[in-house]
Amino acid sequence: MSLSGVKVWDLPLRVWHWLFAAAVFASLGTGLIEAWYSVEIHQWSGITVVALLVFRISWGFWGSPYARWVMYITTPSKVISHFRGQGVLTPHTAPGIALVVILMLCVLVQATSGLFMTDDIFYDGPFYRLIDDDTFTWVSAIHRNIWMIVVTAVSAHLLAHVIYGLVLRDPTPLSMISGKKNVAMTPVTTPWARAVLSLLLGLATFIVIGIYAE
Repeated sequence: MSLSGVKVWDLPLRVWHWLFAAAVFASLGTGLIEAWYSVEIHQWSGITVVALLVFRISWGFWGSPYARWVMYITTPSKVISHFRGQGVLTPHTAPGIALVVILMLCVLVQATSGLFMTDDIFYDGPFYRLIDDDTFTWVSAIHRNIWMIVVTAVSAHLLAHVIYGLVLRDPTPLSMISGKKNVAMTPVTTPWARAVLSLLLGLATFIVIGIYAE
């Protein structure tokens, strides 16, 4: 696999990608352990996930061109065309777009619902006092079950990269390291002022939720 190609992923997006992956894996791992010693890590990794999502959501509106939400639009017919080998070479593949949207939406629901959780022993979510018992019942059900969709989406994402890298010998799996893909597109530049603004929004989210978590 070669690192040649056009730079389509800016540095803030690539850094976000790896931090997000680490935070999601930490949240899933500590959540599945369900032990008293993992509760605090689970809480703070979940808050980190929410803050990182705030960064990414804002970056989707004013970040570099291929990171914007307007690029994350696809249809079932485009997904089918991709698997028939008829897809157009762009920074995003149609099934990749669908998978990313599903994954991010599910992680958003998983992480934000966790802010309202409590086990009445070791953990009280930052905002659990803001909802009544009836609301807590369905919020708890969501938080305790949607992780399975997250794991499925993450597994599909990793499997796709294994197929690209080991079977097809395609450099796509390296794109979130190098920022480059073999596509005929205009290289991106990073709007650093807006990157700082997105970073500040993410940090503010982390701090505000963190204050309520104490």
